[in-house]
Amino acid sequence: MAAAFSFAAWLVTAASVVHDEAHPVLDAEAGERFQRLVLPQLDAAYSFARFLSRDADAAHDIVQDALLKACRHFASFRDGNVRAWLFAIVRNCHYDWHAARARSARYEADPDIGEEEGFDGGSVLDQVVSEEDTPEAALIRKTEAEQVRGVLLGLPQPLREMLVLRELEQLSYREIAAVTALPIGTVMSRLARARSEFAEAWTQEARIGRA
Repeated sequence: MAAAFSFAAWLVTAASVVHDEAHPVLDAEAGERFQRLVLPQLDAAYSFARFLSRDADAAHDIVQDALLKACRHFASFRDGNVRAWLFAIVRNCHYDWHAARARSARYEADPDIGEEEGFDGGSVLDQVVSEEDTPEAALIRKTEAEQVRGVLLGLPQPLREMLVLRELEQLSYREIAAVTALPIGTVMSRLARARSEFAEAWTQEARIGRA
């Protein structure tokens, strides 16, 4: 069974990283700023990591790793959306976790296997979506129902993360582009595909429910 999310434990970890007197990562002023700006984002970061990994325990580890990296690289953060900045780190840590898991699985199957191939985040989509809200967007924002969550988790990872970032976290296209390192046009087209697949899956789920 997945371990419960422990925000308090993360606060302790963050405090120990920020205030490590033997090997200080941040000075006092930067440490205070880190705690003020970054730590309030941990719940959202965990939720994002869990949607990406579909594994509560893995999400815990991913955000722990992201927290340490965020602390070490906090000097690179400039004024802007700290949540988008942290999400980009979480996303990279998720890919590291995914690649490590894939290597482990392939090694168990064949110990003589070579290097793991790079993880493909998904194909680039061509269609552009309008800024208008959609019924599925409103549905995602208004409910945490297991049915909705199940449909969302059933989407391919590249599409799933688009809906999470846009509809749940309400990041702008520009911010999503920064998180995912994709052109804005690709973000828009991928989001259009995600909305379409969500709507189709939700309609199918509703039909099953009425059967």
